[in-house]
Amino acid sequence: MFSFYKHPKKTLTCIDNLYNSTISKLPTENRIRYCESLIYRTTEDLSNSKCVMQKKKLNKILDAAKKELKKLKKLNM
Repeated sequence: MFSFYKHPKKTLTCIDNLYNSTISKLPTENRIRYCESLIYRTTEDLSNSKCVMQKKKLNKILDAAKKELKKLKKLNM
């Protein structure tokens, strides 16, 4: 039979080495600002990209950054 198992989405710490090694150790407010900036830059790159493979990578980064931002905003409340 076919396996329709969906792979879990990767976290930002798995995808972004800078976030994993440096940004994740900063205070929550700084991490929130980094995620917001990453989302903005990735959205811009996504709109300018023509390559399908590049768009897939950018979408993964964008999804991970949004997920991390949501988690950080919950912690910051």
